[in-house]
Amino acid sequence: MKKIHSLLMLSALTGLIFTSCNKTTTPEIPTNIKVVAWAVGLQDTNSVGMILYTDDAGETWERQGDPAMFTGIDVINVWATDQQNAWIICSENKIFRTMDGGATWIPVQAPAIPGNPGLSGISLIDNTTIWISGDQGTVYYSSNAGNNWTVYDSSFFHSGGMQGILAVTDRIVYVVGHFNSNAGDYGFIARTLNGGKTWDSISLPNNFNRYLWIGVDAVDSNHVVIYGQHGHYTVTHNGGNTWSTPDSVTAGDINALVMLSKDAYWGAFDFDQIFKTFDGGKRWVSQTSAGPLNQFLVGMDTYYSQTALIVGESAGPLRAGKILKTTDGGNHWYLRHSTDSKLWKVAFARIQE
Repeated sequence: MKKIHSLLMLSALTGLIFTSCNKTTTPEIPTNIKVVAWAVGLQDTNSVGMILYTDDAGETWERQGDPAMFTGIDVINVWATDQQNAWIICSENKIFRTMDGGATWIPVQAPAIPGNPGLSGISLIDNTTIWISGDQGTVYYSSNAGNNWTVYDSSFFHSGGMQGILAVTDRIVYVVGHFNSNAGDYGFIARTLNGGKTWDSISLPNNFNRYLWIGVDAVDSNHVVIYGQHGHYTVTHNGGNTWSTPDSVTAGDINALVMLSKDAYWGAFDFDQIFKTFDGGKRWVSQTSAGPLNQFLVGMDTYYSQTALIVGESAGPLRAGKILKTTDGGNHWYLRHSTDSKLWKVAFARIQE
């Protein structure tokens, strides 16, 4: 989620699959598969939060959601567990789910948190085990599809913006974001190894937490990438015992990154930049974007190793967004949809024959 735009945009302008841990390297989509995905975004010009749906791998899109239900609400993130079941999180501490492919969206009662913080990150183990993070150090968890929630102490998370969350397993969960310290904004990484019973914060070498973190992805419990501000990322190949601090990819923020394997990463960046590496970041290859330019590419998901979707948002106050698609690993990207909403995230549904 490109929430640190509010902190960085002016200076920058002037100066499903079930989880990514389960992605495969199959080179193409089988013809007998209906490929479902959702894209979500902020309020459109009529002040209605955006939910878009495709059942043809992103070639065509239709709008979902009752306008009355989503008026005045920004839809921030989406997680699709299969073709029928998906969850979305929103501003004002609001959660919705669908169990019928988006024909209807049902409100889910979130835990009561003063100030109704905006939600940013969502990660599901299955349709009942949900992790959510957001503003004000918000982190909470449900093991019964949102009927009850465990809310964690926001002070541990410095009451900051916890933008990204990933449940690698039912016990290993990462939360990443930023908080305001006496020296200014500072990155923050937390992890639990026991399903949330206890949490530890992660310090990085070379003062790398001076960068604000946006998201986290993994292929298994050993191989994890955390990414964020000014093209910076940090990697572990041994379950977090040690972390590398590579050089920045580019000046723009990494807003979304997918691990295709322990050494292959694919990311969406500020300023219409797309980069891919096959060697763990030793060499990053730039790919050419499409559609209206001068947008921030904010969300990304892949379906197998060659097909991917990216969503973006216009810079500044203009309400505009786009959906890009590739079917050849990013050699060519094509505009597949434009909208009057800033689009923030996209998620393929898990493969289901």
